[in-house]
Amino acid sequence: MTPSKTKASWAVYTPLLLIVVVGALLRAHDLFEKSLWLDELFSVEVSDPDNSLSTVFHRTVEDVHPPLYQILLWLVYKVFGYSDKVGRVFSLVLGVAVIPSMYWLTKSLFNEQVARLAAFLSAINFFLVVISKDTRSYDLLVLLVVLSFGTFIGLLEKKNGVAIVIYSIVASMLVNTHYFGFFPVMTQFLLLLYFSLRSGLDRRLFMAGFVAAIVVFCSLMPVLPYLLKNIKRTGTWIGKPTEIFIVDAFVLQFGQWSVVLVCLFFLMLGLSHLLRRHDKSNALKILLLWWFFGFSVAYIRSLFFTPILSFRNTIIFIPVAIIIVSYGLSLVVDRVVRGSVLAFIFLMSISYLEAQPDLTKLRIEHDLRSPAEKIMSDNTGWRVYGSWEALHSTYFKALGSSIRVESLKILEEEMKQHQTPRCFYVMEMWGDVSEKKYPDRFDVELVEKTDFSKTGVLVFRSKGATNCSA
Repeated sequence: MTPSKTKASWAVYTPLLLIVVVGALLRAHDLFEKSLWLDELFSVEVSDPDNSLSTVFHRTVEDVHPPLYQILLWLVYKVFGYSDKVGRVFSLVLGVAVIPSMYWLTKSLFNEQVARLAAFLSAINFFLVVISKDTRSYDLLVLLVVLSFGTFIGLLEKKNGVAIVIYSIVASMLVNTHYFGFFPVMTQFLLLLYFSLRSGLDRRLFMAGFVAAIVVFCSLMPVLPYLLKNIKRTGTWIGKPTEIFIVDAFVLQFGQWSVVLVCLFFLMLGLSHLLRRHDKSNALKILLLWWFFGFSVAYIRSLFFTPILSFRNTIIFIPVAIIIVSYGLSLVVDRVVRGSVLAFIFLMSISYLEAQPDLTKLRIEHDLRSPAEKIMSDNTGWRVYGSWEALHSTYFKALGSSIRVESLKILEEEMKQHQTPRCFYVMEMWGDVSEKKYPDRFDVELVEKTDFSKTGVLVFRSKGATNCSA
């Protein structure tokens, strides 16, 4: 490589490296501050390295999810150990990988400048930063969405065997990560059909798409019976979307209102400019179909059939908004003006992240770690009960403890038969134990109660027992 080429490479990749470092620092900040919440504990429990691969697969697909993320998390636990921190570091790594992936995809659609802006906005995006701190599949989902469109563009351009293999692998991984991964892949196959037929049959591209479709379908064969079963499900915790759901989702994706308004302006600017550029019509088709097709199908299904559209699931559409906003920002000719806008977005995004914003649309804010840590620090050896016994036991195990939580049904049966332990703990969530009023119904006494965020630890003793103060 000549000195001039080396210098040019440094000029390109040094800013990208700095952007990646900034994104990594934001995602690493307070990574372990919050307790794991219910959905995270599901991931941690299912991917327990003591489980067999078959157990991980069946527990995941029977719950509703495709299995790839849980299998990868299981492998991570096998290699790096089983703890509450390891899973979050895995999510952080996946979240950071989204940044250079966005650079690569955007550069394939537009140019170096737009790509760098997209990487920067991805690094500081409120939604992407917050999601990267959860032991859940969403970081892998959005990473594979971005990579799938990048390899899809490669397939459109090259139409060779290597491009087919790479795209097929990424698309297969995507649909096996999350059911919302089906929407980008469906979009890509619609686009493949369009580009194959728009000016006469492009036999080579059509066959490439056909082969890729077969590979993706074959990858789904192990989960196909569960997929068909889940399509028929009617029960769900997700509510029907409101008329302003798309507005709420866009606001949540960019966080702070001033950032939302600035990004909305440049989104409109970018769209209006792209609509007039014939040389970028293919890029616009890809972006808009990616956004509109997936959202429309999910919204209509959620409105008239079984709701599937949650705020977290809209993560698959964030890259589209970021890319178009980045294109709009690239239209600002004056570097000082553009730099000022970027500085404003950066400062407002950072301040919003530091202000402890309301995350109830993205996670349940409850403290499941502190009750477990209290019982571990008490070190009494007393038996422990709880209504969420499996998840509480998982947290103890992830914290390195051998304590196992028994169900409230077992406790209540023991109390009916007057066989309760002399002293014992009950782990409470949302006041579910206090509501049962055990001292009024059974021969037990409440010794003490320690409250945490929407959780608590209650110490009971059998009537007549002493020395039960933790």
